[in-house]
Amino acid sequence: MLVKLILTSQDYEKSLKQRRLAAIAMLCVGLVGFVCYFFLVPGSSLSDYAQGFYLGAASGIFAAALSLLIRTQYLLTHPQAQKRAKIKETDERQQHITNEAAQFAGVVTFFVSAAALFVVLPLSMAVFSALLGVMVLYFLSFVAANLWLSKKL
Repeated sequence: MLVKLILTSQDYEKSLKQRRLAAIAMLCVGLVGFVCYFFLVPGSSLSDYAQGFYLGAASGIFAAALSLLIRTQYLLTHPQAQKRAKIKETDERQQHITNEAAQFAGVVTFFVSAAALFVVLPLSMAVFSALLGVMVLYFLSFVAANLWLSKKL
């Protein structure tokens, strides 16, 4: 869904080709996760949870990328299905719903993260720093996107 939100332009076929490249990049990320799991993790002193993260994250990313690649390739090779998907994705109501949902999810994530800062500070400074870093990144990306869109639109 996020890839569709980001990679949608006026030229739908160009968007599909960009999505295919994104899917291939995601497949590579998943493969890196698998390589790390099979070659780096077995000899490490990582906890079982961390070892499971490598396999779970790599599997999830790989499966999502494969699904996106298959769907995108199908749309590129079947014009009727591409036409139906284009109509559905470019529907103004659907775009508005998607944009509102993304905005709501961002706001909720930001404020839940802010509340979590109070909880994790006494428990782990590393988690606090990581969470604060994510919040700063979110804020800076919001400001950058706002500036870019104000000039573009």
